[in-house]
Amino acid sequence: MADKIVKDSSGQELGKIRLMEFGKLKAYDRLETELGTYDPATDKTYDRMGLEIGTGNQLEFLIAQSPQL
Repeated sequence: MADKIVKDSSGQELGKIRLMEFGKLKAYDRLETELGTYDPATDKTYDRMGLEIGTGNQLEFLIAQSPQL
């Protein structure tokens, strides 16, 4: 699977979601800084420090909330 590019309403790239091993997904901002991970086995999303931020895939939310330089 190719990276999923996340864009704002004007079409500007905000970040991407990348498929990792074991089906996990990782979110990155447009500077390739890791923002968080979604684990489908547990159905939980974690921030880059490994702290649980919620149930379900919330990676697009993490990307949208990251500071845009």
